[in-house]
Amino acid sequence: MSWSEESKEELEPQLDIWEELRNLQDLVAAQGAELRLLSAKLTASDSLVQNLKEEVTVMKIRLTTAESLIGEMQMEVEAQAAELTVTQQKLSFVQERLLVTIAQVEELQGQQEDQSLALQDLQNTNNVSKVAFSASLLVTGEGNTRHVDFATLVFRNVYTNIGNHYSPITGYFTAPVRGVYYFRFTGHQTSDLYSLGLRLVKNEHPIILSGDRFCQDDREDSVSNGVVLYLEIRDVVAIQLRGEVWDDNYHRTTFSGFLLFGL
Repeated sequence: MSWSEESKEELEPQLDIWEELRNLQDLVAAQGAELRLLSAKLTASDSLVQNLKEEVTVMKIRLTTAESLIGEMQMEVEAQAAELTVTQQKLSFVQERLLVTIAQVEELQGQQEDQSLALQDLQNTNNVSKVAFSASLLVTGEGNTRHVDFATLVFRNVYTNIGNHYSPITGYFTAPVRGVYYFRFTGHQTSDLYSLGLRLVKNEHPIILSGDRFCQDDREDSVSNGVVLYLEIRDVVAIQLRGEVWDDNYHRTTFSGFLLFGL
């Protein structure tokens, strides 16, 4: 074996060692780089963890503040609920008072209406208590009025008609109020052929009568009569004639009446 071959054989293990050493250095360098990268990541992670811790601390503070605020709001709500309860109690009391007041007002209104009705009745009674009329048979002229059988006599010449309760169209007086009335009638006869009969009727029922038979020796005569009657509201009174009755400008045939007092 030559020297060169021996030297070559000696150098080959050394070359392998250096190669492995370089590889090891490259590996160490790579691991160092990786370690630095991991260190940087760890640092970033630590920073992120610190930030998270700070955020958690802030959130805890906010949560505590929120809990405190919620507690205050709950206390305020409870206070408002208590105030609402008191207000509702006051409202119920006011409603009860209002109902009582309304009832009192309605009662007063009823009393006022009753008083108004009573006053109106009193006024009406005062108005209708002034009742009087007087009328004669003919407005103008003279002559006999004849009825074969009893029929209502219409006194058309009205002197007085306070309250307008006597009708010169029908001859009827209508009672406006319950009470006691006085009525009087007169009649004049001038016939030697017919008798004179006058009667006062209440609701068509005869009450009193006055008359005179004809007489050739005494052609003229007068009759009269009067009565006090109790009348209800809307009772009617009239004078009926059978035979002949005379009237002229002296107004000898009349019908009169007035209210004595109401009941």
